[in-house]
Amino acid sequence: MWPSLLRIPFCILCGAWGLATTLAPFVAICKAEEPHVIADSHIESYAELPLPRIGIRQEDHAPFSGKGTACYVWVQMPQIPLQWGRVHNVFDIHYEHPYGLDLLGSRVLEGGVLEFSHRMDKQPHVILVSKLTPEPGKVRFELRVELDPAMDGEKQLPEKLPYLNMCLSFERARGCFDSYPDPFPEFIGRSFIFTEKGQTFLDTIPRGKIDKRYGASDDDPRNNPPWIARYRAGSFTVPIIGVVSRDKQHLVAIGSDTSDAMAQAWVPCIHNFSQWAPEDAPPDQQRWRWNVYIMPNDPDALRMRVARDFPGTPGGP
Repeated sequence: MWPSLLRIPFCILCGAWGLATTLAPFVAICKAEEPHVIADSHIESYAELPLPRIGIRQEDHAPFSGKGTACYVWVQMPQIPLQWGRVHNVFDIHYEHPYGLDLLGSRVLEGGVLEFSHRMDKQPHVILVSKLTPEPGKVRFELRVELDPAMDGEKQLPEKLPYLNMCLSFERARGCFDSYPDPFPEFIGRSFIFTEKGQTFLDTIPRGKIDKRYGASDDDPRNNPPWIARYRAGSFTVPIIGVVSRDKQHLVAIGSDTSDAMAQAWVPCIHNFSQWAPEDAPPDQQRWRWNVYIMPNDPDALRMRVARDFPGTPGGP
């Protein structure tokens, strides 16, 4: 078994550290419904799936990466019972890029919708507003930008909106989605995308060696097999990337209709690189959208659900 310490320095690169540096464990919390038992995963409406609990927290990354305070959305999965010390039913979504986001505040709106805003340090007149809606077996992300009304009225929104990179990290999902106590490649074998062959697990797809600038030589365990991989448009048929739980009963996946690339990395984590849309709309009318699905391990149902949520994407079994 490879030493778990091998993973520590590389967590900085994906911007996701565990609980050790948590500053504010619960900035805002949305209440959840009681868990339901799913008798049949082939449900028509998904209304029987439990409602995720969501909130935000912050971590001080300065001692490790020099990038200051990082923002995380945490998601608790009520369909997976918590067994303290053995099974932790929570994962995180790290606002990994752009750097220098200053959390201004958060509030819970009607229906349990969580809304929070950040100021961008390189463009302080630009406010990034995140609206997260918990739904049965899903969390819907919608982001927009606004001008800070307190700033100089001559300021304008940038024509090109900031590149966003969200890192869905399973580092805290021990016992259900994390690789621990197995070597890291166990996680790769449960991660998947959709190709012309249908659901395709990532350990069956050839992977290039990790760039040496990350400190991984050709004979490094992290390169045998390579622990990270990126998939560009053309290498997948549906913009979905996901992970099956260790017991094969559940899956967590990210769906989008504007993604041009996806990745699986070593936190362990997955990325789905959505884009602002519509591309030709004014900046204040563009939206960045992402859905996170938490549901029974049924890849056909996942594809159909994504196709319903994003009608422009291919779907169905």
